[in-house]
Amino acid sequence: MLRYVVAIAIVCSCALAHADAVRGHAVRRTGDIKIDGHLDEPDWASAPKQTHFTQRYPKDNAPPTLETRFAILYDDDAIYVGVWADDPDPGAVRRLLTRRDVDAPADAVIIGFDSYHDRRTAYAFQLNAAGVQRDMLMFDDTNQDDTWDAVWTGNSAITDTGWTAEYRIPLSQLRYAAGDLHEWGFQVVRTVARTQEQSAWSPWPRSTPQVVSRFGVIDGIDHLKPARRLELLPYVTGGVDVAPIDAGDPLNSHVTGRDGIGLDVKYGLGPAFTLSATINPDFGQVEADPSQITLGPYELFYPEKRPFFLEGVDLFKLPMGNDGGSPEGQFYSRRIGEAPENEPSDYTYINWPQATTIYGAAKLTGHTASGWSLGVLDAVTGRESASIVDDYGVRSDPVVAPLTNYAVGRVKHDFLDGSLQIGLSGTAVNRDLSNLPELAATLHDQAYTTGTQITDRWDDNKWLLTLQATGSYIHGSADAIGATQLDNNHLFQRVGATDTRYVPNATSMEGWGTSFQFGRLGDTPHWRTGFGDDIRSPGLELNDLGFQRGSDRMIPYLWTQYREDKPSDAVLNWQINADVFSIDSFERVEDLGIEWNASATLPNLWSGFVGGAYDHAMWDQVAMRGGPTMRVDPTTTLYGGLNSDNRKMVYASLFTRFARNPTTNATDTSVSIGATLQARPNVSLFLGPSYEERYDSMQYVDVVATDEPHYIFSSIRQVTSAMTARLDWTFSTTLSLQAYAQPFIATGRYSDYKDVDNPQAAAFSDRFHAIQGNEWSVANDVVYIHRPGALAFNFDLPDFDVLQLRSTVVLRWEYRPGSTVFAIWSHNQSDSDYDGRYRPGADLKTLYNTAGENIVMVKVNYWLGL
Repeated sequence: MLRYVVAIAIVCSCALAHADAVRGHAVRRTGDIKIDGHLDEPDWASAPKQTHFTQRYPKDNAPPTLETRFAILYDDDAIYVGVWADDPDPGAVRRLLTRRDVDAPADAVIIGFDSYHDRRTAYAFQLNAAGVQRDMLMFDDTNQDDTWDAVWTGNSAITDTGWTAEYRIPLSQLRYAAGDLHEWGFQVVRTVARTQEQSAWSPWPRSTPQVVSRFGVIDGIDHLKPARRLELLPYVTGGVDVAPIDAGDPLNSHVTGRDGIGLDVKYGLGPAFTLSATINPDFGQVEADPSQITLGPYELFYPEKRPFFLEGVDLFKLPMGNDGGSPEGQFYSRRIGEAPENEPSDYTYINWPQATTIYGAAKLTGHTASGWSLGVLDAVTGRESASIVDDYGVRSDPVVAPLTNYAVGRVKHDFLDGSLQIGLSGTAVNRDLSNLPELAATLHDQAYTTGTQITDRWDDNKWLLTLQATGSYIHGSADAIGATQLDNNHLFQRVGATDTRYVPNATSMEGWGTSFQFGRLGDTPHWRTGFGDDIRSPGLELNDLGFQRGSDRMIPYLWTQYREDKPSDAVLNWQINADVFSIDSFERVEDLGIEWNASATLPNLWSGFVGGAYDHAMWDQVAMRGGPTMRVDPTTTLYGGLNSDNRKMVYASLFTRFARNPTTNATDTSVSIGATLQARPNVSLFLGPSYEERYDSMQYVDVVATDEPHYIFSSIRQVTSAMTARLDWTFSTTLSLQAYAQPFIATGRYSDYKDVDNPQAAAFSDRFHAIQGNEWSVANDVVYIHRPGALAFNFDLPDFDVLQLRSTVVLRWEYRPGSTVFAIWSHNQSDSDYDGRYRPGADLKTLYNTAGENIVMVKVNYWLGL
């Protein structure tokens, strides 16, 4: 009964809110419109103007200092929006010419259409004062997908009274319900670069986390013909790959030609749904992944950059837990087409696939006027083989990846004008492992997940409840399921475990996870408070098509925030956050901690933040990689950062972090700097050096079995440094050059080896036997341990040097809307050694003298909208 009363109150409050929403009116155009930024056609002069904007930054809910007006026209093919941005000093309007989709610190206007009028989803289009286009998809009211691309035209112009922006948005790029009469949600937001003032047509307070639900309403867009939504994007590529090879290598060529042809298709199924498909997709224009290295137990994450998998991402975001920045979830699209795993270590020559071929992929996405949303994606990757020549000169061509089908789907429904949302999701991976015993020993032939997501907001969006539940099932051979039970995400073999049990002959494994958050987390001016939990059973396994780090955990927390958005003479805005948490396994409490951070923006638009954490760590069940749970010690962390005013010709950012464990004297210090030179309005250069030095006296090395397992740890000095450089040179709104380069050095020097024999001892020094200098030796990159009275054993020398240089240069020319030529040069140099000392001069010299791989490609696509 209480829920029904709340629901009625929500409906009433929503109805009142919508009745009070600002309203505008669109009119059908009668004459020609030229999209040149000059709003001088008669239709613009006669169209009704909408004004009365409200400032949201720096003074929330105050009148704007500059006037803005807009008008809306339409015809059977497109929506036209004209914006007059008045400014008494037109010469001060900041016009930065960048490549498309860059959010530069320039004067800009962004318009948004909630054409479903569901108050949850919107299509946003931005023009800056130089005419640079940017578009994005808003979903779930507050989330934003910057990778969404539409085919539209726009331009801007400087006038005697300020500047103007002119848009033509084809109806084929929007989704709307069928019918003769339409009311759409609509918003216009203007930013003045030199003052950073932001104002909106429909009032949008900074205190609210709402976005789309704060849109105003436009009417008059009536009697639209159903849009024909068929888009074809064929492409062709050609190029050459020049790579160093060893003398006598029979498997690889120094020079290899590259060519390809493919097709992307979009077809509108009625006004609400879109079918997208790709055949032999090419991702050659994608920037190289930054170099990373980890000595921890879990897999590294790399963000998705491929256009097909980025589009429509709103329906396929299925995250886990309550950390909004975490990559974990049911769907990680880079699983599709990733390089085969388990590359052998012993060979003379090898030709190993760098990716699995994607034969094709398709997805169906859409949203109905009644509140239903649907997303379905399916992709097929091919069977891949490698070529290997062993030490005896014998060649083999093993199959290293099977024919695989990946599928993911989600359906959700909005209730109560979007304040209540319920969704169901599922993923499936099916691999053809028949007659492939080596792959069947490591891969699952079936993997499925299912999930439920619930979000509820009430009391004018002040209160929030989210609930997620996930289940998983994997199937495969006893060897494959056994390997999964033993990996670092599960460690069912853990010595002394009472919450897990290794089943050696199992051919399947199930698991579940759930998370929730609840509290006054929404539209409140100062205090926000909430609590939640993230629970995962030991058997939860998502990594066939998702991304997961760890299982067997519970992370309850309590969070609070105080914020002040009203500017004063000393500060424009500030906030402070704090939370307390514990990290528990199903066996015991492993960690208790507290975190805090504070941030502020000054009137000169410099900003900074500072924070810290105290982890009262007690136990770590992963540290010994399947051995007993290990006692660990508390760590204190401090960090901070500073950002200068990005309106200046040179602006910079600084981040630094320091962590220390006083019991083990372990420290971790890092610093990164980013500096941008806006040399000209169309040329910018970014340089970002970074340095991290970590000393840890308990770095895991290896587990060696003799008469009993030996868990080897060591002290390590690990140094990682990099220099990231980016050049953006934009010749026009359709022609640009981007260059990226990153030299990277990572070294690790191990010393003071330890054989952990009493991992749960209270005193740190009692947890291990310190291996003395006369008890170990090194020969041929192997460490030999010969303790008196014990069996001798050995392990590979863990010291490392990893040197890399990755760079990409892309010339991009959009020769007609939606049609682009890419000229791409990609360069990669890498080297490794067992030295372990950080010697940047010598390392850079070694890297400079290392032969590299160069790939030169040209890609041409042609957009057809039918």
